[in-house]
Amino acid sequence: MVLPLRRLFAITSPFYTLAFRSTTTLSASMNNGDINCNIQKIGIIGGGAAGLATARQFLKANEYNNPNSVKFEVTILESRNEVGGIWKYEEDETKTRPMYRSLRTNLPKQLMAYKELPWGSGDGSEPSYVSHSEVQQYLQDYAKEFSLLKHIRFGCTVDQLKVLQDDQKKGENGCDTWPQISLEWTDNTTNQSHKQTFDSVCICNGHYTQPSSPKINGIGNFSGTIEHAISYDNPNKYAGKTVLCIGARASGADIAREIATVAKRVYLSDSTCDKKQDYDTVVLMPRTQSIDENGHIHFSSSSKNELTVNDVDVIIFCSGYDYSFPFIDDESNLDLQNIPGERRIKPLYEQLWHAQYPSLSFIGLPLSVVPFPLFEIQGSAVVSQLTSRPGSISLPSLSERMAAAEKDASSGGPSSPGRVVDTHFLGSFQWQYSRRLAKIGGVYDEDMENYIATNKAMYDRSGKERKSMTPGGDDIYRETIFRREDEKQSYQILSTKLEPVRVETTVS
Repeated sequence: MVLPLRRLFAITSPFYTLAFRSTTTLSASMNNGDINCNIQKIGIIGGGAAGLATARQFLKANEYNNPNSVKFEVTILESRNEVGGIWKYEEDETKTRPMYRSLRTNLPKQLMAYKELPWGSGDGSEPSYVSHSEVQQYLQDYAKEFSLLKHIRFGCTVDQLKVLQDDQKKGENGCDTWPQISLEWTDNTTNQSHKQTFDSVCICNGHYTQPSSPKINGIGNFSGTIEHAISYDNPNKYAGKTVLCIGARASGADIAREIATVAKRVYLSDSTCDKKQDYDTVVLMPRTQSIDENGHIHFSSSSKNELTVNDVDVIIFCSGYDYSFPFIDDESNLDLQNIPGERRIKPLYEQLWHAQYPSLSFIGLPLSVVPFPLFEIQGSAVVSQLTSRPGSISLPSLSERMAAAEKDASSGGPSSPGRVVDTHFLGSFQWQYSRRLAKIGGVYDEDMENYIATNKAMYDRSGKERKSMTPGGDDIYRETIFRREDEKQSYQILSTKLEPVRVETTVS
């Protein structure tokens, strides 16, 4: 039974207009004999926040008291020896993870938490913005709470993914195919190779391992040190130096603020800025444009006066990451486009399923979202297509999925006009995306709507506070303490050092 909702929402958005067929049994494509409908073997690549949430959704489906439901055998392949993914901080001179020692979350834990495992006492005695070690502990608690550890093979590096589909029959005459998928991996402890066939594979390996840097004309003319934010750990190495941070989103702003406590000067280059702005310890600059033969750095500017600097010792690219799937290659028997620098994966249906082979899904690709709750909803949508969850909606036909995937990949994301690199950038569009997936997964009801609406309210408030901080200024927005009030689709502020922030409440 679906409970009455306070508001009604269409399943369309400015980004997607999709047609679905309702279903009360297995997805139609599951009944073609492509997959054994009694026991389904599920492979999950990655034991971080996305992999844990996805595994939980499959194992939760095993609890359905429905004799017609399939049962899932879940195997999580995790390259490290603990759960947590990027949240597991390790001090290493050759850092390959973006976590740094002093990092605190830029979202309150009451918002970050999985829906199934609230985080915090709610009495205002605990901070809302937490360290990476606290997030890591939360993920460990989640894995223990839902008995996920026994399903994880630690220290396993996935080497090869292959779709077991005859090249002659792929999509022949519009045929819908949900092929099995083979995974090969290496046990890093024993150095032994393993191979197994799965009915469905979920890729949950994150997108913070392959640094991405914009092309700067003349970058070879710079005689100083060039780094990426992935290598940042301690501001002390920049003492007395002049540093240029290229990229002013959350990580860039945080790193610039930290470095400014010891550096001679920090320039923070923001592509949305049109003029130089001095903030004492940090100087906000427009987009970094080029470096001339004398090593002078030029910035785009709306003023008639050319904007250049020539005193920079270190350039740090705080410019994000490319998606990386090192186990997908020419041997994978799979059409997948992932061009470095584009930050766009195609062909994907709803930024989640491979449009041609929905037995392969990608959890956690969307950017600028509240990740943990979204992982749960994406996971439930994937599970719904493999079992008989009441109220779920089956995916449209192969031709419809492929057409939608092509449209999405060429749209440049939900904002208009869009850019290729913003294909998976959701921001304020994440709430309607969450609602759509919850409806597909058959988990959208009044409780879920209250949850999503509360997340939106807290996200908007937190974002307003963060963006009100001046570059290099005191980091006081992280002192705000929240309490959720889902039944009111709102929150309480239990403590704050900030002036009241007005937040517009609009349905997106």
